[in-house]
Amino acid sequence: MVGIKHQMCEFDINAGRIIAMLRMRMGLSQQDLGKKLGVTFQQIQKYECGENRLTAARLNDICRVFEISPAAFYDNVNLPYVHDKCMMDLINTVYKLPTGQRKIILQIATAFHLAG
Repeated sequence: MVGIKHQMCEFDINAGRIIAMLRMRMGLSQQDLGKKLGVTFQQIQKYECGENRLTAARLNDICRVFEISPAAFYDNVNLPYVHDKCMMDLINTVYKLPTGQRKIILQIATAFHLAG
């Protein structure tokens, strides 16, 4: 079965985005995550862009590294921020701030939302 390529589906793409978001939150490079999983950084790139499908075993390994449940990949599939690179960048940037600064940003965002 050489050369069989799968068609990317919504789950593959969203799972890749979730992996990228979690990896960045932990401050890991693709190479760092690859080492933790015993794969190359190229394989991580392929997971993150949805090019390669995750096996159940690999999904379990990824969840172990990030200390999350595999259910997180299914619960998050329809969250809008997963589809929006700008929102993912904002979340990742805010996540890196100290808690006090995050609370201030939340207050500012809430004020903008209420001002509508």
